[in-house]
Amino acid sequence: MPLRELPTESKAAAALLRTEVITHRRTIRRSGRHGVMLACLAAGVAFAVLVPGPAGTGCYLWRASTQPVSGRGAALALPVAIVLLVLVDRLSADRFRLRRQVRSIGTAAIGVTTVTAWTGFAAQGRPSCATSPAVIGTIVCGTLATAVAAHWATRSTAPWTVPEEGSGEASAEPLNQSELRAVFVRLSDQVDSWTPFRFQLFPFVTGALAVLLVLSTVLPWRELVDPVALGPTAAEAGLARSQLWEIPPARPWAFIVCGLAVATLLSTGLVRRAAAVATGSVVVAGLVSQLLWLPPSLPNGVGYRTAVGAWIALGLGLCLCAAAVLRAHRRRLPVLAGAAAVGVLAGLLVPSATEAPYQPSVVAGVPHRLLDLQGGQLVDRLGMRVSIGTSDPLDSVAWTLDGSPGQWLLGRTGSESSTVFAYDDVALPQVTLNHGPTPPALWGVTDNHVVVLAGGARGQPWAILSVPLDLVTADISLSHKNKDGSYYVTPGVDVLATGIGPALSHRNADRSIVVWGSTTTWQFPANQLRKGIRLADFVVDPGPGAPGNAVSTGPDGTTAWRTSETGLAMARPGGVPQQLTGVAPAGCVLSSDAASSSMTVDAFTVDVRGNVWLGGGAPASVITPDGVLRKLPGGAEGVDSIEARPDGSVLLGTSPGGGDQVLEIPDAASAAASYPAAPPPDPRCDRRKPADGTTTFEATPVPAVPVVGAAGVSTQLALDATGRLVRVRVPLAARAFAPDGLGGVWWTVVDRRSMESAVHLVGGRTAVVRDPQPVPGSQKGEYAAAAGDRVVSALGGGLYNLYGPGDAVRRVPVKGELRPNGLVQLASGQVAMVLGEQLVLVDNRPTVLLGGSTSGWPVSATGLPAAQLTADGTWFTGPDGKLWGYDGCHLVRVDAPGHVTVIAGPRQGVPQAADHVTVIGQALYFQLGNELIRLQAAR
Repeated sequence: MPLRELPTESKAAAALLRTEVITHRRTIRRSGRHGVMLACLAAGVAFAVLVPGPAGTGCYLWRASTQPVSGRGAALALPVAIVLLVLVDRLSADRFRLRRQVRSIGTAAIGVTTVTAWTGFAAQGRPSCATSPAVIGTIVCGTLATAVAAHWATRSTAPWTVPEEGSGEASAEPLNQSELRAVFVRLSDQVDSWTPFRFQLFPFVTGALAVLLVLSTVLPWRELVDPVALGPTAAEAGLARSQLWEIPPARPWAFIVCGLAVATLLSTGLVRRAAAVATGSVVVAGLVSQLLWLPPSLPNGVGYRTAVGAWIALGLGLCLCAAAVLRAHRRRLPVLAGAAAVGVLAGLLVPSATEAPYQPSVVAGVPHRLLDLQGGQLVDRLGMRVSIGTSDPLDSVAWTLDGSPGQWLLGRTGSESSTVFAYDDVALPQVTLNHGPTPPALWGVTDNHVVVLAGGARGQPWAILSVPLDLVTADISLSHKNKDGSYYVTPGVDVLATGIGPALSHRNADRSIVVWGSTTTWQFPANQLRKGIRLADFVVDPGPGAPGNAVSTGPDGTTAWRTSETGLAMARPGGVPQQLTGVAPAGCVLSSDAASSSMTVDAFTVDVRGNVWLGGGAPASVITPDGVLRKLPGGAEGVDSIEARPDGSVLLGTSPGGGDQVLEIPDAASAAASYPAAPPPDPRCDRRKPADGTTTFEATPVPAVPVVGAAGVSTQLALDATGRLVRVRVPLAARAFAPDGLGGVWWTVVDRRSMESAVHLVGGRTAVVRDPQPVPGSQKGEYAAAAGDRVVSALGGGLYNLYGPGDAVRRVPVKGELRPNGLVQLASGQVAMVLGEQLVLVDNRPTVLLGGSTSGWPVSATGLPAAQLTADGTWFTGPDGKLWGYDGCHLVRVDAPGHVTVIAGPRQGVPQAADHVTVIGQALYFQLGNELIRLQAAR
């Protein structure tokens, strides 16, 4: 090198200054702790937005909901704004003024986005949004990010200025060899310690892409083409709507990509590049293979196309592979190729999100939670949230009536409307039903029509309707009629049958549907639900008490029906009806004999193998064909409704306190016989051998009884002026009422002066007896009993008014708590009461007739001390004027203290589990549900 080209002292100093400039720019280019904090806050916001909180909050920022959340767009944009601020700050590191402007504008953008999101959340009008983890996490992280960005913008590093060349008094003399060596050593150290910007950015880029790929595994990658919109006009039909939810088969994707992302972020060199290539290969190979395997449409015929989630993941995977291979050394290419091959193999072997529908793992006999209603929203097995449409969850869940695949859900979308969803693989809206305040019951779908039972509440009209699924909305209001007398419904909706309520329905395992009203029960085979059906052709009456009550049948011919409020009966093919519930003494625990178990049955059903399932106040149980009662393993308390399906499974509708649930027992019919049998009944509870009485009766169903009298809710059997049996409406002002045993009715009223009067209606004429003493205002009459021209009314507080004969009135105090149906006025003038656990004859001196034990023997038991008998049952004055009792199974008469005579039992014609008993002359009238049975002694 010529001497003139050797660096002078000034040139060497200038080179050193330029090296310092490069070092300083590299230093200020780094984001520092502010950038790291912003990156962490962006991850926190993304986590709060993409991961939904508990279902009870009802405020979701990402997954679909029937109640969209305002501010969701701002919440989704917040993490993007934070990440963009960090990236743009890195790119503008060489220009100080531009960098300060970027930080200031970024701070304002983050703040405005946070305020916009909070304003949207606050305007929801739903208090649950204030406690939603998603909302709290978004607002807190956004606020902290605004504060960090503001501090970053105000504390920016000042630029480092370079002195002008030639400044100072540097010597122009050439440097000696030792000085030259020192200068070049320092320069080489500075240059070797600097690496190009692209290699510093590689860990950040690869890690960010890997994290985004992890998030893309839970983003939707299918966009459903919804042929039916939820709007009120048909113009919105064909609207493309994205349904967002987590797909359970995609979880292995998240685990694999998350592990590779961690390896990419924590490793260096060749390991980092191999992890990046493997991550990208897994995603690319897996997505491409799934896109090739997609069926042309969903099982329910709905089309779809690949959504934004798939394209984002595919693009990020390709970018990650390219970033890892770019400028890689040739000797490293075989290693990267091996990592790519492993990634492709893993992507092809990862379970596809379009595989067979999710099947829950269940234990034999243990209910599986199929659907949950928490905080007013239904969560199905794929994570879709829909507000349930009916008070009974089983009225909102249905299957296809012809047995083809398909599951349907009636979801509530408004105060007076519901939407039918197809939720076999996804929850897709089909048609909106405008029905008013009373939601319809969903029966099922057949021939692209949904069949529902609408209306029928408290005397209102009801109708069986067939609604096409290709309608946008359907008006099924039954409050208006056309000029021809038909109900007004949306054109295209078929009215299959109509009636006047009440009307309730139940689906059976033999693919039939039962509807019961006030006095009639109909059973429709699913394949005969067509327009113009005649209700008279489908009336069913399997036994006493069945008309107007629920009936359930199985394919083998087993039939169960409700006979009264507490009674349930069953008939096997070729057998005689047998009573199942309503006849056991109080306090009898669950035993192998249902009739000997004291239970309240709220719901029942017969499955495909003849098993009778029971649910209600007692634990869920099943009666197998051998007649043994078996308790359901695993337990299911508080069952409100039960349904047996044709595939052998059983659904239970429960309300455990946190919201309604639908439990499924997939193997119910086949596993019922393996359930452990309940223990044998106690001797005092055993109803398998009822006692025989001394008198045989003849039971005769009574035709429809006309209702007469003024407006009133309660009715009482009586005889009119012509001796015809009628139901007399009792005035609304009546505090208590009772039959007199001869065809008349007594009731008591209190006037404005707190004076009580007893009114006696006989043969269409009334007589009034007034009590001269006022009734204390704090006391309320509840019960009354009568016999002929005498009546006794309970005023409360241990006070009783005794009227008759004539105008005689006297007030008697009696100590003890009066039990319902435990007040009897005898023809002799004496009064009997059930006080506590004892039946007492009230006279000048009270006489205990029987009872005294809460777990005593029934009154039909013989050879036992009177103190061991129970006073449970209904007590009244018999046709002979003496004290009679009915315990749901037998008629008994109390002849003397401790002496009870069994008059008749089931074999002598006594109806079982009747609701009420009324004596008129020598006949006894038993109310069995909506049916009236007259009992008279056989001649």
